[in-house]
Amino acid sequence: MFDFADRVAVKVCGVTNAEDARACAGAGVDMLGLNFSPLSSRCISRATASEIIAAVRPSFAQTKVVGVFVDQKLDLIQSIAADLALDAVQLHGDESEEYARALRASFLIKAFRIGPKYSDSDAASYDCDALLLDTWSATTPGGTGETFPWSLAAALQPRVRRLILAGGLTEGNVAGAVREVRPFAVDVCSGVEEGPGRKDYAKVSRFVAAVRAAEEVSAKAHT
Repeated sequence: MFDFADRVAVKVCGVTNAEDARACAGAGVDMLGLNFSPLSSRCISRATASEIIAAVRPSFAQTKVVGVFVDQKLDLIQSIAADLALDAVQLHGDESEEYARALRASFLIKAFRIGPKYSDSDAASYDCDALLLDTWSATTPGGTGETFPWSLAAALQPRVRRLILAGGLTEGNVAGAVREVRPFAVDVCSGVEEGPGRKDYAKVSRFVAAVRAAEEVSAKAHT
């Protein structure tokens, strides 16, 4: 289901409208993150999410839609995931493993923020399909535009099923991140925006191109 032909997948998070979603998919973005947390300035309604999905899926069936939630009720998440036929659920709060098991998502992404409470052993032991590392902030659960030491992600990568790298990625630094961490996917939000919730299409295209170029360099280095 989440097979990207052994290439690094690109996830653009904080998509808030159908026009941006189609532009991202057309630029080669593999996953679109739709934020349902009221804590986020990029939070959207179920109705808006339905419009986005209807605008993307007929033409870009390969593009996965990920619902992002932060410490929300299980029945709400399950209802939204079922109604919208989400391809994946991303938990971006302090949800426990027991919580995640009760959710029964078809593809589960659990985010861990690199900050005072981060533990690589806790992250490595979490039972999920993919683990996402992001930068911790005291004021927002994501979209900070700040990086963290990628060496932490590189050390964790061999210990988990799939690692998604987030946190302050841009067209200017993502190639280095791909080479150092070799993640399953990279996740970008503010790094491809002209403003909160509005994507800059040129930045999206350059970000995707930077990831693909980094892959070519890595492939040549390992042949």
